[in-house]
Amino acid sequence: MNNIMFLFIAVGYLIGSIPFAVLISKYKFGKDVRNMGSGNAGATNMARNFGKKAGLLTLILDVAKGAIPTAAYITIAASHSQTTALNEMSAFTIAYATGLGHIFPVFGGFKGGKGVATLLGSMLVVHPQFALIGLLFFVVILWLSSYVSWPPSFQLCFSRAWWHGNSRFRWHPFWCGASPFC
Repeated sequence: MNNIMFLFIAVGYLIGSIPFAVLISKYKFGKDVRNMGSGNAGATNMARNFGKKAGLLTLILDVAKGAIPTAAYITIAASHSQTTALNEMSAFTIAYATGLGHIFPVFGGFKGGKGVATLLGSMLVVHPQFALIGLLFFVVILWLSSYVSWPPSFQLCFSRAWWHGNSRFRWHPFWCGASPFC
């Protein structure tokens, strides 16, 4: 199963490297979103520069690219009767690789987005209840602050506290590694 996991890590990174914001901005609007606004290749910068529809499309595609490699791995791993803990740790590793692909995309000159939507997609697959709580937390912080950059930082603190309080996940490399994403 290790060979399959390493294949999924590589494929997850490559899927994460697909710069949907750049592709949409260049082919639909004739401009590179990385040269506008915040310079970030993500849904927020797309919405600010090209409208809510472009931002929403980017968000949906970025969430999907986080979910697809992780879901595919979990489906294959389940058929090989691995332990749940090993599947989960491997799924988090693939999610991390996909997030790194989004942040440092090989297809986008290693200049990508923040990885929040991509990691949300992965979390919706691995721990949907936690992802939904995090999404609710995101919306509340965004509503209170009106700053899109604040909720991911607060979510990281919430995530670490939640994982630490849950004895099954006392130390989790996914959250230790997620710090650069936020």
